[in-house]
Amino acid sequence: ALIATPDRYRARADHAAMQANKLLSLVFVFDGRSVLLGLKKRGFGQGKYNGFGGKLEAGEVMRACAARELREEAGLSVPAAALVRRGVLNFHMLADSGMKGADGTIASRLEVHVYSCSLGDAEGEVAESEEMAPRWWGCDQVPLGQMWADDAHWLPHVLAGGDVLGDFTFADQATLVSHSLDKLPPGAMRLDEQRTRRLRVDHLVYGVPGSLDEACAQSGGNLGQSRA
Repeated sequence: ALIATPDRYRARADHAAMQANKLLSLVFVFDGRSVLLGLKKRGFGQGKYNGFGGKLEAGEVMRACAARELREEAGLSVPAAALVRRGVLNFHMLADSGMKGADGTIASRLEVHVYSCSLGDAEGEVAESEEMAPRWWGCDQVPLGQMWADDAHWLPHVLAGGDVLGDFTFADQATLVSHSLDKLPPGAMRLDEQRTRRLRVDHLVYGVPGSLDEACAQSGGNLGQSRA
């Protein structure tokens, strides 16, 4: 059994952030039991289906990054507030990832923040872009054989409504050599985010004594339990 608690998640996230040299967003758009995926036409992940997303830009928050990338890659405009947090995935690329960091060096560690939204929250029409060719798939028919190797481990759980925390190591862009995964119940990531935001307001606005980190660690409760 794998158990994820708020303090455990924050410890993992803090550790990953110290190592990560590229932060990215990833968005999945749902319409009932269908999900919108895009075939990558160029660059990192070319030839693979994926959600829509990309690199966090300077001065940008992650939800704004996710909304911008979805608009640029698929033609859909979604309010940042309508994006639901679904997971955090950390990747270690042992060989050339093909993705450059802010200083121009090749990024070997990637931290991907996963979101979802409903087509009903979007404006505009799904449209092909220079980077992605969108296509609707049934949630039980996604082309896992044409996607990143890690997707088979966590994406079905997200498509079924759950949240995820994962760590994946690739020998190259095609070969997954190791992974660990926490499968969380629906709403777990949103609940943890709301709890952290509430504690931050208590400390920063109302001057509640003690450290924010300690308060988060003591906020208690398991996010959930599952078996990978």
